[in-house]
Formats: sequence, structure tokens, C-alpha cells
Amino acid sequence: MFNIYFKEMKKFFSLFALVAVFAACQPEKVQTAFTVAGATATINVQVFNVNTGAAYDGQYNLAASEGSVSGNTVAIESPSSTGISKHDVTLTVTGPKLAKSYTYTATIPDVLAGGHADVNAIIVVGEDGDTYDYEFKPTSTETVKEVPMVNTHYPTHSHADVDWYYNNSEFLLDCDVTYDVLTGSKFVEGSENFYLGFDEQVLDNIKKAYNTYKKTEGSLSVTVSAYAMWRAWATYTIKDIKYEVIAKNRQNDKSLTAGTFSVKDYTTVAEFKEMAYPGADGHYEEGHGHDAHGSQANAGGGIIYSE
Repeated sequence: MFNIYFKEMKKFFSLFALVAVFAACQPEKVQTAFTVAGATATINVQVFNVNTGAAYDGQYNLAASEGSVSGNTVAIESPSSTGISKHDVTLTVTGPKLAKSYTYTATIPDVLAGGHADVNAIIVVGEDGDTYDYEFKPTSTETVKEVPMVNTHYPTHSHADVDWYYNNSEFLLDCDVTYDVLTGSKFVEGSENFYLGFDEQVLDNIKKAYNTYKKTEGSLSVTVSAYAMWRAWATYTIKDIKYEVIAKNRQNDKSLTAGTFSVKDYTTVAEFKEMAYPGADGHYEEGHGHDAHGSQANAGGGIIYSE
């Protein structure tokens, strides 16, 4: 049994204090190549009442243009040994007492085969009888940061300015990777700019609804081929989103721009790759040649030529 521990990566920006661990790696001698699972993604949906700022407690139904819906989560999975390409998923919330049907567009990032993404979705709803309907129109820019999981127990080889780790044996290594999952959004204090006289209680409720950031621990199962170099990492996407709030008076059907505010929205992706190491002398057997991101060649395990 191997016990492989990862230390904190301090080099990357100060927003994150991230620790990743490989634990309980089990060697297993095999004569044939293995196949990894497909990529997965989870959309974590939160539905808030604009009148309270709290989770909507009335009856509603959540539907998604793709994936399996269970409660307030949407699970998406690609076929075995394939990745997920970046694309949008439309979420729709309907309910007997809601003012209308509410939609939200969630963006699923690129995910390698065997990897996993956690995506955030916030939907703010109103009810029949409300004077105003509110629509939230986003514009955004994003920052992406990759945080390697650093191993001190294996020899390294630098390839394309990245450290890879050797499994120079005839055994597979089965490991569980733990990493920090950052999801939700943070309301940017002081970013609100609404017309004079806008309902202060509604603004306070909006702030509550868009303050959902949290950090939890995730786990990813990793299998490393015999005679392979390998690496694992977490990728954090931080979207700076500016929302324009459109208020529609339900009595006279007139709309106006009530104001704007900004949030930071978080998405986490955990992934790994492997490739034959120099000196493997043909012993490395490609486990799964598949997509680098989505539907291109050689993502996840298998030999990587693209770098």
C-alpha cells in the first residue's frame, strides 16, 4: 500500500489556501490497459425569494436542458473515457405561485475524462401579487487559475514547464484525490448602483441571495497506468459578473433599469493526466486515448502529445 501526501501549494494567488491529498493508493498488477470513467459535472442550483432573500419555500419544479435533476442539483456525465466540452445548460424554474417561468444559463466548463466540475447557479424568483417582476441580466469577465497538487514522495520530470510524477513500475496506482471545492458567489460590497428611492428591502434581499460562497472538500478517484508520468490539479474559474436589474411593473407592464450590482462567481474543476515517461522503453500501455478537452485526442489518461 502506498500512502501519498500532497503539500499546500503557496505559489498561486492569495485567494486560495489549498491543500490536496493522495491517500490509500493501491497497487494492482494488470496485463491489459484500463479505461477511465467519463467526465462529470454537478450544477448546484439555489432558488431565492426576492421578497425575503431566503431560499424559496414554495412549491416549484426545476428542469434542465441536459442532465439528471434531483432536488436542486443537476448531474451531467459523459460516456466512458470521454471528456465534456464547454457548453451551456438552460435551467428553468416554474411553480403554481410564481410570477412567471424563470430561466438561468449555466456554463459547463471543459472537463477531462475522469474529472469533475462543480458549477453554481442562482435563480431569484417572485410570486403572483408582487408589484414588480425583476430580471437579472449578466455581463462578465473571468479569471482562471490552475493549482497543481504537489507530491513529495515521487521523483519528478519537468515537461513543458510542468512537474510530472513517475509511476515506473508494472502496477496501477489507485488513489483518491482530495481538494478544495469553491462554489457560490460573493456580492461585491459597494458595487450596487440603484435609482434613488429603490426599495431598500429588496436590495438587501438581492444581496443575501447573491452571497452564497462556500468552500468544501471534494474527492476524485484517480488510476495511474504502469510506467507512466502523471499529474493532478484543480482549476478555479472566478467570474466577475455585473448584473443589470430590470424592474417590470406588473400593473402597467412598463419596464425600467432599476440599477446594477456585481458579484464574484466560482467554478471548480478537478482533473488528472498521464503520459509515458522517458525511458519507459515501450512498457507503457495507453489506458484510454481520448479527448484533451471535450472531443479532441488524448485527454485524461493515455499518452499526451499536445504539450
